Amino acid sequence: MSKYIKTIREFLIDEKFEIIRQLKMIDDTVDSSQVKAWEVLIDDLKKSNLNQLNKDLYIAIEYSLPIDGMGIDVLIAGIDSNKNKKAYIIEVKQWVDSNIYEYNFGEYRNNSLTLHPQIQVSRHQTAFVDYLNIGEKYKVEPSVYMKNLSQGGIKKLIELNPLLNTSNILVFKELDEVIKAIGMDLIASEPSIFSDLLNAEYKPSKSIINAMNSIITKHDPFILTIEQEEVVNKVIESFENGKKIVRITGAAGSGKTAILLHLYINLLREESDEKRPIFISGAQNTKLYQSLFREVERSFSFSFSLNRMVGKTLGHKYYILMDEAQHNREGIISEMIDRKANLILCYDESQTINADNSLRELNSLEGREDFLSIELQNSVRFSGSQVFESNVKKVLNGKSDLEEDDKFDFKIFDTIDELENHTVNVIRNNPDATVAVTGLLSNDADKFTSRSNSKIFTNWGYLGETKWIPYIENKNYLNQYNGKLWVGTWWLPGLDVDYISVIIGGDAEMTQNGLVANPNGAKHYKMMISVAKEMKLPETLFITKQSFGKTVEDTVNSTKNILNYIKNDSKMEKEFLYKFSELLKNNYYILLTRGRKGCFVHFSKNNIL
Repeated sequence: MSKYIKTIREFLIDEKFEIIRQLKMIDDTVDSSQVKAWEVLIDDLKKSNLNQLNKDLYIAIEYSLPIDGMGIDVLIAGIDSNKNKKAYIIEVKQWVDSNIYEYNFGEYRNNSLTLHPQIQVSRHQTAFVDYLNIGEKYKVEPSVYMKNLSQGGIKKLIELNPLLNTSNILVFKELDEVIKAIGMDLIASEPSIFSDLLNAEYKPSKSIINAMNSIITKHDPFILTIEQEEVVNKVIESFENGKKIVRITGAAGSGKTAILLHLYINLLREESDEKRPIFISGAQNTKLYQSLFREVERSFSFSFSLNRMVGKTLGHKYYILMDEAQHNREGIISEMIDRKANLILCYDESQTINADNSLRELNSLEGREDFLSIELQNSVRFSGSQVFESNVKKVLNGKSDLEEDDKFDFKIFDTIDELENHTVNVIRNNPDATVAVTGLLSNDADKFTSRSNSKIFTNWGYLGETKWIPYIENKNYLNQYNGKLWVGTWWLPGLDVDYISVIIGGDAEMTQNGLVANPNGAKHYKMMISVAKEMKLPETLFITKQSFGKTVEDTVNSTKNILNYIKNDSKMEKEFLYKFSELLKNNYYILLTRGRKGCFVHFSKNNIL
C-alpha cells in the first residue's frame, strides 16, 4: 500500500536520494514540485527529534489509501502501553500565512477551492479505519503540520474550516511537537505492523455495512419492487454460475441505483474474504451522494480510484458496481476485466451527456460467454405511470402523439409566468412535497431572473448542488430567499423529488425535429468541449488558465475558440451541432425525469406550439 515503509532506525540511516528513488519507483510520473516537497519533508524529519522515538516504530511516507487517490504524507505506527496498535497520520503543508488568505477552502478540492487540511486528514483517517482490511485493528490519530505558518495563521486556518466537526484536529507549527506527542503514546512495535501496512487492501468495515443497510431500508427510492428483487437474485445467481460481467439497463425511474445498493450490501455481508465490493457511483453524481450520506460518503467512489483499489493479482475478489457506467473513461472497464475483477454495470444510454464516454467499450462486451444482460421493464418513479418516460422522449424529439396519462401530471407551459405561478401553487397545495426548479444553464438566464415579477433566482457555483439539495429537502421554499425559488442549474441523475419544473432557456430551441442546441446561447461548456475533442479538433483550441496557483482548463474561452473555429466550415459546424444537440437532449431527458408525481416545463424558444 505504500511507496516507502521502514523502521525509524532504517529511515534515519537511508540517504535522502535513496528514499526519493524508492518513492518514485511506483509512480515515475511525479513532477518536480512533488519531488521538492518530498525532499523538504525528509529533511525536516531527519532534523527533528524523530531519533528520540523507539527505533522499532514504523514510518511510512506517501502511504497510499484506496479511496479517491488519497495518500498519507507521513504515517508512524506502533503499540501503546496497553498493547493496542496505533497509527499517527500527519498531513504536511508548506504554506505561508498569505496562502491562508488567498485560498478559498472547501470540503472538496477543485479549480477554485482548496481542500481544508483538517478535512483532508480526517478523510484519510476514515479511509484507513473504515476501508482497509486492517482498519479495525488500529486506532488512528490525525494531525496537521504547517511549518511556515505563524500562530495567527494557524488560528485563521482553523477558523476557515467549513466542517466544524473536524476543526478540533490538532494543527502543529513545529514537527518536534508532533513527534513528542507520538513518543508519549507509542512505546514499542511488532513485526505484524509492517505486514499490516505493506499488505493492507480495500475492504469496508462492519460499521459501513450497518450504515449502508440503514440507508437502503429507510430511503423510499432504495426500497425494492418485486421486479428489482428478482434482478438482485438473478445477478447473485449468475455470478455463482460463472458469469463475470452483468449489465443492467433501464430507463429513468427503473431503479438501477436501488438494485446496485442492495447488491453492494449483499456482497458486503459476505463472511469470507473472497468478495470485496466497490461502489462506483458515476463521475457526475458521486459528490452528490457523498454530501447526502455523510456517514458512508467514502463508499461512493470515482472510477479513477480503481487502479489503487483493485489488486493486479487478487482482482477476482473484487466486485465493481458501476452506476452511470457510460460516464467512465474509456479503458478503465477493460483494465478491470484484465485484472479478473467481476463487474456489475448499470446505465441508460439516454443519460449520456458527454462525448467522452465508454459506450463503445460497453457495447463490445456483448459477445463474451461470461457476460449477462438484464433490461428493466417497469418504471417505479412516476406514480405508477408507465408512459410518462416515453412521452418525455417524444417531446424532446419533436413528436406530438403523446399517450394519455392519468397517473402523472405532465404540463408544458407557453410562458415562464405560467410555469412559475403553477409551481408556486403546487408548493402551496402540497406542503409536504419536495419541489425542484432546474434548467437555465444558458447565457440568457438573467432575462428570466431579473424580471420585475420574477419568482426565481440562480446561484451558480462549483458543487452548488450540495447546498441546493438540502434546500430542496427542507421544503421551506416560500419562506426564504424572499419567497423566490432557487433554480438548480445541474443535471442530477441521483435526484428524486415529487414535482420538477424545468426551464429551457436560450441554450436550445424546440423545433419540428425536436430539441436543437444553440451553442452560442449555452453554458454547457464541458459538454461542448467533449464534442470538439471527440471530433479531434486542433489541440490549440483548448486552453488553460491559472486559478489559485493551479493550471486548469479554461472552459469558457476554449468553447469560444471552438465555436469561432467551426463557423468557417459548414460541414463541421453541422456535425458539431448534431452531436451537441443529441447530448443536450439527454441532459434535458434527465432533468425532466426527476419528478415522481409531476413535471412542468417551459421551452423559451418553441417553434412547434
